[in-house]
Amino acid sequence: MVTPRKKEVAASSSPKKSYAEVAKAPPTPRKSAIERIPSVARFFLVIISSLALSSTLFTLTSAITLGELGRVSRHLEEWWEVGGLMAWKAVEVALAWTLGFDGRDVLHFSLLMHLPTYALLSSFYGLRPTTVLVSYAIVVFSTAVPFAFLRNPNFVHNLTRAPFTAVSNRGILQDWAITTYTTVLATAIYTVTLYLSYETYLPAKLVVHFERLPNISRVHAGPAGLPILFLSLVPAGFAARDFLFVSSTGTPAVQDTESEEGKSAQDTEGEEGKSVLPKQGEYLASAIYRNTWGALSRRTRVLGSRTLILAAAQMINTVLQVAGTVSGASFEGAWAWGSVWTLATLVVGLVYGWIEAVDGF
Repeated sequence: MVTPRKKEVAASSSPKKSYAEVAKAPPTPRKSAIERIPSVARFFLVIISSLALSSTLFTLTSAITLGELGRVSRHLEEWWEVGGLMAWKAVEVALAWTLGFDGRDVLHFSLLMHLPTYALLSSFYGLRPTTVLVSYAIVVFSTAVPFAFLRNPNFVHNLTRAPFTAVSNRGILQDWAITTYTTVLATAIYTVTLYLSYETYLPAKLVVHFERLPNISRVHAGPAGLPILFLSLVPAGFAARDFLFVSSTGTPAVQDTESEEGKSAQDTEGEEGKSVLPKQGEYLASAIYRNTWGALSRRTRVLGSRTLILAAAQMINTVLQVAGTVSGASFEGAWAWGSVWTLATLVVGLVYGWIEAVDGF
């Protein structure tokens, strides 16, 4: 007797789907033109296109920016100095891509990351507003535009097409009053932090660690300068609100793949209050992580990680850009100036975390 082949046995034993079941099955989503490009290729494309776009735009606008920027810029004579700044630009883009930022994330991340450098040039070096704004816009948009073309927007930035379970607190994210309040809150924190630094230690740091600083009258404006300072920082407040508050508030409390029916009582207990006792065979570092960062909610981890990444990027970029490109600036001065903005960003993240801890979020 001839035995049937394994494939035939498997085919005969597996139930066949009816036409009704096939018709009810959801269609396989088609990949967009962006998704058809391999991820590795898009990674290198976004870096190369960002560097090329920045170089091209600065060349085209040299009549506006070159003269004044050259007056306050440090002359880079060694190849490694120029190469180092280009490498840092590539690291900035690569970091944003690796962390999963979309075009809108990168726009606000880059705006906040480079804000201390251009705020310094605008406030104390007497550059024309057009020179500062054009240079600032080139840096920000040359970083964000490639992401807009090579990566689809995240669900929190595309609510109309996002699945219902993919984004939480849609009403909060779409409420204009809450948008205004959270933007004003972040702007006020940046304003007050900068104002307090002007009134305390920053003037001495500027005089000592920045040679040939043309004008520091901005730090002596006092309370009369607060309205202008606040209005000038509104874009930073909106960017901080979108990058920190929107991304964390829209994060679901649990993964879409998690099902309440599939959770055991032990899993539920572990989510509500994780045991501080180490598990058998668990490393000490793993136990510390589980009882600290791992004990936080997904929403808090998103807010905390983005706040720390933004604060670190602001500090590192300010030190490299100011000490490396601004004439007469020292590392100590760049560090003192960057620490003001880093502190303000950390406070913004903490206040947003306090807001999200309220029942109902």
